[in-house]
Amino acid sequence: MRTLKLAVVSFLVAASFVNADDTKRKFIIAAEAWPPMEYIEDGETKGINVEVITRIMKRLDVSVEFQFYPFTRSWMMAEKGKVDAISSISYQPNREAILFYTEAQKAFLSTGKIPENYLWNAEYAWFIHRRNAPSFHSKGYDDLSFKDYNIGIVKSYSYNKEFRDADLKRKTFPSADSAFQAMAEGLIDLVPMEVTVGEHMIMELGLAGKISCLEPNLFSKPYYLAFTQTSDYPDIENLSKRFHEELSLMRASGEYASIYESYIRPQYVDKITRPLVFVCEEWAPLEYMDGKDVIGVDASVVKYIMTRLGIPYKIEIYPWSRAWMMAEKGKVEAVLSVSYKDTREEVLFYTEDQRQFGKTGKTPEHYLWMSEYVFFVMKKSANDIVFTSYNQLKKDGVKIGRNRDYSYNPEFLAAEFVGPVYANTDAGIFALVNGEIDLYPMDKTVGVAVLKKLGLQNSVSWLPQPLFSKPYLSPFCRKSKFPELEKIMNAFYRELRIMRSDGTYDKIYHASIEAIEESK
Repeated sequence: MRTLKLAVVSFLVAASFVNADDTKRKFIIAAEAWPPMEYIEDGETKGINVEVITRIMKRLDVSVEFQFYPFTRSWMMAEKGKVDAISSISYQPNREAILFYTEAQKAFLSTGKIPENYLWNAEYAWFIHRRNAPSFHSKGYDDLSFKDYNIGIVKSYSYNKEFRDADLKRKTFPSADSAFQAMAEGLIDLVPMEVTVGEHMIMELGLAGKISCLEPNLFSKPYYLAFTQTSDYPDIENLSKRFHEELSLMRASGEYASIYESYIRPQYVDKITRPLVFVCEEWAPLEYMDGKDVIGVDASVVKYIMTRLGIPYKIEIYPWSRAWMMAEKGKVEAVLSVSYKDTREEVLFYTEDQRQFGKTGKTPEHYLWMSEYVFFVMKKSANDIVFTSYNQLKKDGVKIGRNRDYSYNPEFLAAEFVGPVYANTDAGIFALVNGEIDLYPMDKTVGVAVLKKLGLQNSVSWLPQPLFSKPYLSPFCRKSKFPELEKIMNAFYRELRIMRSDGTYDKIYHASIEAIEESK
């Protein structure tokens, strides 16, 4: 159970960071307990802002400590230089003497344009006792009916100019939760509060049955992490600039959205009533069966992403032809380990950079893994086959097999090899061993794994010259009726991109490869 403590409680968020300067003191951030943005749960400091701030400060080699106070005390400590920054505070001209603000942050009051370097956007609304909600019909601050309401406000909150200037009956409280308690006791009628924070607070206070949130919203405004001019922390003004630059990059990369959605589920998740189905061919070590479980690199990546998104899923393995047929009919939601081919556009969603790979050769952002194809060959025959071009192989009468419905690449397909077609990689390798074909094109990583599984690694090798490389993707299926599938796809790609940038993908890849090595 969360405990929202208004007395000072200090929790260390990051005890130390690699390469941090041991002589530099902790950077102190004052915050009010505002779940889910910043709060204390089971003795730990948590929240969207806590995670965002901590990640950025770690990149700047700064160790941070959050201290929780009522807002009035946070402000007093900022004035006295006792803290280095205040979290979740808006811009007001009278605060410029104490806090650093960027020009874009200052301009919001006049332009209404939210700057790129805001911490989060607060949406304020009226909270009211449920028994009074049906009779509340006010259309604005000037409505005479407002004269009948007692409104609870929190000391030192800035709200917005229209609210501050309105002729309203106000009663001031030291904190938002004390105002909510007073409303539950019938002492006040309305409380203006940030919607997400307010709803979390009334849940934690056990008042969900007594207090509700009204629409429409009163106003919105961006909140910031504002660094204090009174602090003696080294080069704090420059640190403030660097922090806000990193925050802008975090938003642009999608990392902020990922953190946000790990605390606040998107509305589309509530529409999901069944697992989202990924379909694929068995391709160890990317995706393969281990008893009744699907494991491998891609399986681990999907598990990581779908767990973060809070979306139930399952992976089903079939021969490639059947997997493709299910995608065509919209019986599944996504296909693992499939490359781009223009004829597949009718069936699958592709991003623009995935389409452009064939033209530019630039690896797309949203790829699952990079494949390198080679010709597999019997070791005893490897020195007898000279591979300089596809035309030369045809001229020499080399028998080449391939897999049904594989796209390969344009140059390979243009060669129009006439040879057996196989349902899967196992069949292709066995055909090679049995002498049906001389060469078998396959991704090298997959082929090597199959050789180990079949115990043929001492008999079969591959030619050193790569055939081609291409990214394998996880496109989603156009004909699926799964709710909000495009939104889920975008979130999936966002998480995949972040995994690559923060090293998570590499860790999963190496762990999966090591697991298959140990099992042989």
